[in-house]
Amino acid sequence: MRIAVLCNDRLGLPALQQLVQNRLAQAAATSDRSPEMMTIMQQVAAQARIPTQVFTRKNFEAQLLAWLESHKPDVVLVKTFPFRIPAAALGIPKHGFINFHYAPLPQYRGSNPLFWMIRNRVPNAGVTVHRMDEQFDTGPILLRHEFPLRPEATFGILTSQLAHAGASLTAQLLQGLAAGTLKEEPQDNAHAAWYGRVKPAELFINWKTMTQPEVLALVRACNPWNRGAPTRIRGWMFAVTDASPGTEDAPAGTAPGTILGIAQGGGITIACADGKTIRAEVVYTEEGFFEAGRLQLLGLQAGLVLES
Repeated sequence: MRIAVLCNDRLGLPALQQLVQNRLAQAAATSDRSPEMMTIMQQVAAQARIPTQVFTRKNFEAQLLAWLESHKPDVVLVKTFPFRIPAAALGIPKHGFINFHYAPLPQYRGSNPLFWMIRNRVPNAGVTVHRMDEQFDTGPILLRHEFPLRPEATFGILTSQLAHAGASLTAQLLQGLAAGTLKEEPQDNAHAAWYGRVKPAELFINWKTMTQPEVLALVRACNPWNRGAPTRIRGWMFAVTDASPGTEDAPAGTAPGTILGIAQGGGITIACADGKTIRAEVVYTEEGFFEAGRLQLLGLQAGLVLES
């Protein structure tokens, strides 16, 4: 079977490395959206002398059709890709284009489901493998794997878990295609939801309304993808990169966002809207990443109230 791969994110790297090392892939391509991925893919593919290509949005359809004509793949495995596959290309490979979506479908369609799964504190994460059609994330499902999403999982941890689950499913998919044993399951649109790109306002901690579990979930959803969940004080901004539940509740009547304590090595204790507290342990500022208590050196002190 001739296999080509489209990959635009490190979520697909373990699978790509397996395909290259086992000499199963005949061609690989990415987009010009991620210079880092361009470099990594070229390095990985060079090990087995696999040709690589970088697609641009402007000429994507013509480039893709020429790429398919050149390599004549039986199947194209899509492991995150920012451009819609044109209808003219979908039926060219014998087994079509098969997408690895790193979230349960149809519940988590969209471009950044990892953030939203952590932010929404869902019980399970997973990878869904589906045949691609003319829309995003809507084609019939071929394989799926779900696992518990632990409350302490960050964006980075979940990325690694999903990447390795995707690699395992790649082997299952290829075996099923070769044996003709895969069954297609239509998606139930009654349970579909779309999660688009995260808006800047959705990244900020709203101390007035967010409970302790909500703040912690947002922090983990932003680590390391956004360097943390941002917050402001007196016009200055920093991001909470890592945090844990506080050991004591805030005193009655404390305004949400109040800094209750700050000490080097002890982090920053902050009141949440439900009267619970968090302990910010790692923060990011323009000056760098720090143990949170060191923000004393930049003027942060107990009694100040963070803005919502």
